Amino acid sequence: MDLKFPAVTNPESVPALRWGIIGPGGIAKVFMAAVQKHTRQQIHAVASRTQGLAQSIGAEFQIPLVLDSYEELVAHPEVDAVYIASHMKDHFEHAMLALGANKHVLIEKPITYQPAEAREIFATARSRGLLAMEAMWTRYLPQSYLIRELIASGQLGDPELLTASFATDNRAIPRLWQKGGGGIAYDMGIYPIAIAQQFLGNPTKVTARGQVTEAGMDAESHVILEYQSGARANLVMSGIASLPITASCSFEKGLILIDEPFLAPSGIRLRDKEFYFSEKSIRDTSEIQGHEGLSYQATEFARYVAEGRTESPVHTHEDTVANIEVALEITTQLGASPF
Repeated sequence: MDLKFPAVTNPESVPALRWGIIGPGGIAKVFMAAVQKHTRQQIHAVASRTQGLAQSIGAEFQIPLVLDSYEELVAHPEVDAVYIASHMKDHFEHAMLALGANKHVLIEKPITYQPAEAREIFATARSRGLLAMEAMWTRYLPQSYLIRELIASGQLGDPELLTASFATDNRAIPRLWQKGGGGIAYDMGIYPIAIAQQFLGNPTKVTARGQVTEAGMDAESHVILEYQSGARANLVMSGIASLPITASCSFEKGLILIDEPFLAPSGIRLRDKEFYFSEKSIRDTSEIQGHEGLSYQATEFARYVAEGRTESPVHTHEDTVANIEVALEITTQLGASPF
């Protein structure tokens, strides 16, 4: 089986949406830089509740409209879509605000803490014919398209066991340790949860053990997911320890390994199951590296808008809700309260 990255959507082939930015903090700056460098999407408007932040971001990224409020931003006739990168506890409020103004929304992962809120966002978008999409950027990387092709081919047989780890010492990032600002299972762990879903579907049983801070925030989790097929997944997510950020899945007839870090543009290795194995490999050597890979989701978002879609075909509303249900179950079992 030859390894070749499938063609991705040409950024020049999709309409240039005019984007408004809500919550222009760290990840929003990374998103805007990637979009301006690698797509034809237009960062057109920005607003912030932090005094002076919108003005400084507007100058840095040469954004035409620097607005005084989120209400003004979503109501502006020159805004086609809204990227929501505020604190997680505010995602629901800001998504509903934008949808109420008939704007398409791309909402940073995870979309919300609560599955019921995610369902309401998606139901509102569908009822208005608008696209609502979680910014699970990993689903839109070239390697993800290759993974889907490898699984769909059936040449590897059924999946058996997946392992994934996202463990990085992030104790210096205050937001992750404050209620409403993240939490390790939701903010970091959502990536191992999502890659397990991509390979194995949704689990029937979740078992979690880990550490919780005195403030009630989850700090580290060791998770076993079990599936109706008999497949299993072992996930490690930690904001304290640092481990290789890897993911691999054993199938009946071979292994798929995603190079480190598995959540960014990296590479794929296809290996047999022998102790002294042989393998084929491919590396992503394009100019889009690291978090510049956020640009892929912006291009696909614009394509979906042009096609009249209300959800992503490669990361559906059902997928999104199922993943935050797993994150909620993990924190519940740990006795954590990140929101």
